[in-house]
Amino acid sequence: MGTVEEDYKHFAETARRAIKGEAFFESLVIEYAIPIQVVGLKDVGIDYICQWVVDDKPTEVLFAAQIKTFSSKTAKPERVGKDHNNGLEEYRIPNSNFTLNKKDLTYWQTLGMPVYLFAIHDAGSKLTCYYKRFSSPLTVGDFEIDFMAGFYKVSDDNEFLAFADSERKCGGFARDLFIDYIRWIYSKGLLTYPNPRRIGLDQFPEGVDKSIVFVDILKPYLSEIRKAYKHTEILLKHLDDN
Repeated sequence: MGTVEEDYKHFAETARRAIKGEAFFESLVIEYAIPIQVVGLKDVGIDYICQWVVDDKPTEVLFAAQIKTFSSKTAKPERVGKDHNNGLEEYRIPNSNFTLNKKDLTYWQTLGMPVYLFAIHDAGSKLTCYYKRFSSPLTVGDFEIDFMAGFYKVSDDNEFLAFADSERKCGGFARDLFIDYIRWIYSKGLLTYPNPRRIGLDQFPEGVDKSIVFVDILKPYLSEIRKAYKHTEILLKHLDDN
């Protein structure tokens, strides 16, 4: 057990690092999202509700973010390789502080929007941002999560990698946000979702049959889709009869 002075020093250092990490997160995403800091819900692990923006125009796409800042003393990110889906570098970050309790995960499941853990690496002279996706396990109700794996590097110096290829507008965080948003829509029994161009993503096909592209994502939610289809059939029949 440390002295009062040592405990205070550790507390002050942790607080400063957390503030520094949150400020860095805001400065990164501000060109692509409006970050609204959440006050009073820290015990359920939500620091920001963010609204995605395209060309200074807010979209209907929201996502929740928890920010955790760590130093090289507590963890060193380990590169896994490039992800073939989002085009970003994947990392493993062995830090026990990233483990979340079931209460937080259960609350996140009620939000109805994509949720991400943003890990800010404070290396002293440089800050680097990584994110971990939680929407897939949350929407299928599986809390068996490897909390130290599946992080994607989403900053290049002070630039947010909204797209892995900024010229073609594909990959990057925007790609994962779009896919995770679809998961939440499917989990509600719905099939329609925004055109990817509306969030600035020029990656997936447009058109009436675009949902076929995401059939693998849809499969875990077939029960919800069937229920919604059945209720819609009943409603339409009722309207036709009247």
